[in-house]
Amino acid sequence: MSVAAVVVSFNRLDYLKKCLTALEEQTRPLDEIIVVENGSTDGSAEYVRQNHPGITLFETGANLGGAGGFAWGLELALKHGHSLAWLMDDDAEPRRDALAPLVAAMETEPRPGFAAPLVEDETGAVVQGNLPAVSTDANAQLAARKLGGIALTHTTFVGALVDLKLSAAMPLPYADFFIWFDDVEYTKRLALTSFGIHVVEARMKHPNNAGKKDMGGRLYYYLRNQLWITRLNPRPWSLTQRPLFRLAELSVLALHQFRIAGNKRLWVSSTARGLAHGMFRMPAAVQPGDLFATLPPEKQKQFSSRP
Repeated sequence: MSVAAVVVSFNRLDYLKKCLTALEEQTRPLDEIIVVENGSTDGSAEYVRQNHPGITLFETGANLGGAGGFAWGLELALKHGHSLAWLMDDDAEPRRDALAPLVAAMETEPRPGFAAPLVEDETGAVVQGNLPAVSTDANAQLAARKLGGIALTHTTFVGALVDLKLSAAMPLPYADFFIWFDDVEYTKRLALTSFGIHVVEARMKHPNNAGKKDMGGRLYYYLRNQLWITRLNPRPWSLTQRPLFRLAELSVLALHQFRIAGNKRLWVSSTARGLAHGMFRMPAAVQPGDLFATLPPEKQKQFSSRP
């Protein structure tokens, strides 16, 4: 199987250096490393050009958020004919032996839609915010157990290894999400046609950001994107998965944010827009190939195949 790593980078050069070193030292070598550079101003693009000439560097020219970056990364991985894409932000640092067990899980039958690693912080503690969601589907659990793993319904893009055959048949990650939950929504789609699997032997290091309580302006994305996920769900099986119930839940969360918000005016704006846009707007679906077609001819020629 041909595997491409997709790294979305934005103004975290110190982290990016560690990430790329870890990727290049994998015991199961990668067939390509794609860095989607999201308009950094800290010299990240120049660093990659000078120190990692074998890496595919794609510069978006603007900050498209993690969601837009991963949409471009998957677009390029598909265009370059890979079987699997290993997705992560620049602040992820895989152990040198992390990829091998993930690929092994994806080489089995039935083939999972994605494989997720165990994410730890600098102390070795599990990062709770990056724990994948365990499936309650008995058939999925039986299939995953045969592979030595745990069946999942979704995970984050901190080290998720995804099946590009499935990706080719569905829209790319919704770039309109910008930040937060684009990974949850996308891996949910993959799991609907297959199942995800948790491979705890594969370990990733990632900062634990759980202590950051006041979301500030990012509350807008949190509320809107959570509602979008609920409305995009084609199989709501309970009342709690209905949009109006989710709206009520998120309104309670927003009130909690009000109590700790440092900027009350920003809270009002973020909450009002987030709830309204989540209920009355939807993200645009972009099919594989459509993003690439927007590139000028010289860039299409440059990125039409792997180096």
